Amino acid sequence: MNPKVSAYGPCPPKPYTKDLADTPYGTPEPTWRFISDYALGFIAGWGIHPMDIAAWCGGPELFGGRLEIEGRGTFHSEGVCDTATIWHVNMQTASGLTLQFVGTPNGYGKPTGEPWPQEREWRQRYGQISDYGTAFEGTDGWVHVDRDQIHFHPETLVDENEDSFRVRLKRSSHHIRNFLQCIRNHGETVCPIDEAVRSDTLCHLSDIAMRLNRKVTWDPRQEHFIDDPQANLRLTRKMWAPWHL
Repeated sequence: MNPKVSAYGPCPPKPYTKDLADTPYGTPEPTWRFISDYALGFIAGWGIHPMDIAAWCGGPELFGGRLEIEGRGTFHSEGVCDTATIWHVNMQTASGLTLQFVGTPNGYGKPTGEPWPQEREWRQRYGQISDYGTAFEGTDGWVHVDRDQIHFHPETLVDENEDSFRVRLKRSSHHIRNFLQCIRNHGETVCPIDEAVRSDTLCHLSDIAMRLNRKVTWDPRQEHFIDDPQANLRLTRKMWAPWHL
């Protein structure tokens, strides 16, 4: 008997091994989440959460025109895992809006317990915050948000009159409850599927730019890279029979 991992969709068939399904490093995360045949690793599995907040704010400016992406990452070089553990990606829109997407070693840090350089810089700029979050920088100051709190600088930003805000976001204190309520009343969720896909796309673009090790330019309306056949090849994978689209 030769047990195999099933070849679902574009995933090539491989003989089953304990490494493919085990939970390494003392975490509850299975190994397959860090194998590019099945997932993108932390850059999407966790990165999507702060990235989604950034995309929520960027809105039309972030997705309305061409987007340049360039970044560097550190990838697993041994074993079955081959996704990024560290990354630093820069994105820029045609309008001049910039987005910086940074990931530190996610639990594989220095033995001394000291913050990684990018994390140290983040803490120095935004104060004693969690080890993740999304920051918005503008001409009048900055706002940093994570799942626990919001930081402002200057603190007078919190005194702004909400009636003067040009963009008003939906309010939701419980995303599962929001989803169930929208099923009942046929409303739109606080994060509609189209917006979720665009946010996830930013994680995929980051991974592609790092693996190509050069700048790429994305057209969000046509959903392809501009004049870049090599990058566009990474948007699809061979489908293994009997799977097809």
